[in-house]
Amino acid sequence: MTRSPDPTGAVLAVAPARPGRDESGSDVVARFARTAADCARVGAAVLDLAPVPGVPLAEPVRAVRRAGLLARVAATPDATPAELLSCGADALCAPLDAPAEFLRELRVGVAERGAALHLLARGAAELALLRDVPEPAHVVVVFTGDGPGAVAAFASAMDQLPAGTGRTAAGVGPAGLPVLLTALAGGAHVRIGRGDTPDYAPGTPARDDAQLVARAAGVAKIAQRPPLAPERAAELLGIKT
Repeated sequence: MTRSPDPTGAVLAVAPARPGRDESGSDVVARFARTAADCARVGAAVLDLAPVPGVPLAEPVRAVRRAGLLARVAATPDATPAELLSCGADALCAPLDAPAEFLRELRVGVAERGAALHLLARGAAELALLRDVPEPAHVVVVFTGDGPGAVAAFASAMDQLPAGTGRTAAGVGPAGLPVLLTALAGGAHVRIGRGDTPDYAPGTPARDDAQLVARAAGVAKIAQRPPLAPERAAELLGIKT
């Protein structure tokens, strides 16, 4: 990767463990609230929320924001732009291959609300779609890989991003730790959590999301890119608080 590390630090986002099918709506909201509070204490600034069937989006968003974190909601075409834009999220994260009209509605809506629209690339191949996107402000790149070629492949993928584009990197499964280390060295922000990487080490499940955030925070400090508070993270992510 060719980008210099941001001397101000790194934004740590969390992809929490997905709710169980037997959890009630109130249980889901309470769990997201606990996760947000626990992760905030060890250095997280953002919590990524995926819509949960039967749970109004605004409820977990409020719970996360009360815990002091920024709430970023996965904007999939399964939900309408009206639902997504009215939930109170600080940012929406839409897949790069979403319909153009869907993305246009979200882009206009977040601008009116002071929120931000981030784009999600599920692997290096999808980054080619950025050429059709007008001035992407921030891209979340989810990378899956393993073995000695994982770091080189990830670094090559990140170099495809247009100059000036904000970037958050997330590694899935075995790619979690290599992506974390490479992203911090290369100037990207990072996403961690059991939603992406359920194991703390091979054969050892993570105790909770906060354990993964605490490790990322420690590594970020070693890399001289300490975790940024939500207020500073909002500036870097294009969110008007």
